[in-house]
Amino acid sequence: MDEMPAQASRIRGMTTLSKRPPSRSSTTVLNMKQTILAALAAIASGTPLWAQDDDSLAGPELGQPGYYETMREAAWDWRPGDLIFRNGMKRRDELVRDAEGGRWATVGLLRAASGDPRVVYVDESLGVTEVMLDEFIHGLSGSEYAVYRIGRLDANSVPGRQMEQGPLMRYVLFIAYEHRYDPLMLLGRGGFYNADLPYIAALSSGVFLGDPVPLETLGDNNPALRADLLVNWQSHPQCRVQFTSEDCWEMIKGTAVVTPRVLIDSPEVQQVFPPLE
Repeated sequence: MDEMPAQASRIRGMTTLSKRPPSRSSTTVLNMKQTILAALAAIASGTPLWAQDDDSLAGPELGQPGYYETMREAAWDWRPGDLIFRNGMKRRDELVRDAEGGRWATVGLLRAASGDPRVVYVDESLGVTEVMLDEFIHGLSGSEYAVYRIGRLDANSVPGRQMEQGPLMRYVLFIAYEHRYDPLMLLGRGGFYNADLPYIAALSSGVFLGDPVPLETLGDNNPALRADLLVNWQSHPQCRVQFTSEDCWEMIKGTAVVTPRVLIDSPEVQQVFPPLE
């Protein structure tokens, strides 16, 4: 947490993400410092009931005979907090991927469990939820998903230590778990949409994963994404007094969005599978 002041100072300078001259939309552009601090405050209000019943996030078998054999069922030496990227799960994620010219659309985070490992991700119906690792990558070849790791948040980097969830997954499980899906892609509004889940989790431990992307850039690159974001534009909190969808776009286009490519391009993140040549 010692790095939080430095990160806050950097975020403080992000008064706008648009390179255009100030316009009437500039007053609505999300200030990144306020946005991220608001996100941390908004989602720190509750702990899932299942997590309150047991102080062991991984279940009673963690560390018992036979547990470590389950670690080898993945195609890589997996660890809690690993980021798993894949395609073909959510249409919105696919639109964002195409808009940023990225390789991957949806991201999940691995957690240790009693038995098989699980992947926590954001579902459009269930919000922040989880499935078995096998289910998350079912039907995919080794080239159809990729795994990355935030080195500074890897609690299991020392050989021989008992498998620990680490700060990333403690945040995800105890604070973010079961929060709703946010189709408006707004940080700090009590929900999550995709890549913002690991981004905010890392930030809570003082690791800044890079600058988000302005919604305007994504919308200009992919008109289908822009149209998708404006389907229910009247429900957007910044557009309730606007008369047209174009007026709404002017209000929201400066919104800062965390994308999979923001995570992958961060120097804090390293690819672990497939192994680099």
